[in-house]
Amino acid sequence: MEANKGIQRQQRKLFFGEVLSFAVLFFTLGAVVFFLYRNTVYRGVDASLERQERSLKSGPEASPGPLTPGARPAGQGGAPFRTNMVVFDTYGRIVNAADLGARYYAYFQNLELDKSAVNKKQTLTTTAGTFRTILVHVPKTNRNPTYAGKYVLILQNIDAQLDGLNSFLRVLIITMIFFWLLALLLAWLLARRAMRPIVKSWQRQQDFVADAAHELRAPLAVIQAQQEHLLTKPHDTVLDQSEAIATTLSESARLQHLTADLLTMAKADSNALTTNMQRIGLHDWAQQVLAPYAEIAAARGRAFDADLSADGEAIFDADQLHQLLVILLDNAFKYTTEGDSIWVATARQAKTWTLTVGNTGPSIPDTDKQRIFDRFYRTEPSRNRATGGSGLGLSIAQFIVQNHHGHVTVTDVHPQGVQFTVTLPLKNAVLRTK
Repeated sequence: MEANKGIQRQQRKLFFGEVLSFAVLFFTLGAVVFFLYRNTVYRGVDASLERQERSLKSGPEASPGPLTPGARPAGQGGAPFRTNMVVFDTYGRIVNAADLGARYYAYFQNLELDKSAVNKKQTLTTTAGTFRTILVHVPKTNRNPTYAGKYVLILQNIDAQLDGLNSFLRVLIITMIFFWLLALLLAWLLARRAMRPIVKSWQRQQDFVADAAHELRAPLAVIQAQQEHLLTKPHDTVLDQSEAIATTLSESARLQHLTADLLTMAKADSNALTTNMQRIGLHDWAQQVLAPYAEIAAARGRAFDADLSADGEAIFDADQLHQLLVILLDNAFKYTTEGDSIWVATARQAKTWTLTVGNTGPSIPDTDKQRIFDRFYRTEPSRNRATGGSGLGLSIAQFIVQNHHGHVTVTDVHPQGVQFTVTLPLKNAVLRTK
């Protein structure tokens, strides 16, 4: 329950983190787009003000005449519509009230001359609207006495531009809200997707711990029971309790084997298992590993056959492939009886080589073939704990095969039997060495 709450808490953290990331991204993108658009709008207005400023400063060759409100100023080709000019003398008094007209003069009569703002572009809000302005100190050499030696405040109305900016901002905000809501759904889906491997790993770990505890409990219970029984017989000799001692030793060996397998799987899960890829001769390697198994099979009454037709070299970890072959052969010996046959074959193809281990023991049902590589899984009733083993052998075998970029399959042998076929590349392009 606590672990489930932890997973849910982590999923919420991922969700809110992604939502916050999307929000910051959208806000930043929206701000950049808005300010770029705003600067583009103001750039056009400022360019017009700069042209009028140059015209005023250019001297007697080109000087603007008196400006009529709501019209282009006389003598200034290209001055934009709705542009006004307020002329101040050196004392800050407006000297072109007549040109402005009573209506516009009423709007601008309260303007004050700020000589420190000469040549600076500013935004001014009045009762007549919002204007983009620039203050120009006109040279005395200007031919037009209305402007010569005066301070001229050029005002260009930008109400239309501001309306466009406000409309654009509203559309941008609505768009950002829509996509942010869409991002909420996307963040939720991404958070769930990101948690899937974590949940799967956690569930796998929980199952592994539970299965391992169960497997460890059995031999420990037997050992404890046998030792407690021996304590009740203090006067018996070793020979008298040889059966109990043999049982204890057998369970100790099983416990040691299980511990080693658990350690191997733990290393595999944490990618801490050392892999030493080397170029190795296939025939010599297989012959060396299989050398003792002919005698073992003869001693146990099984027929053993080895067809080592694969020659040449391949790149693999000799120790891991040795362990793989031992696991498959151990599995074959466990589930066969006297009179059954066990065989091993190697073959080489253009880019791969195969290792086959089969036996004439009980077949595996199709429903179990998909699960025999799961940890602690055993088919019933023939493949059960009575045969010994930890239930981890085939899981370790599958990891070794995957670690070598290969695959393993299990098929039935008619009329009865099982065959494991391992296909491995001759050359491992990626060497997993640590």
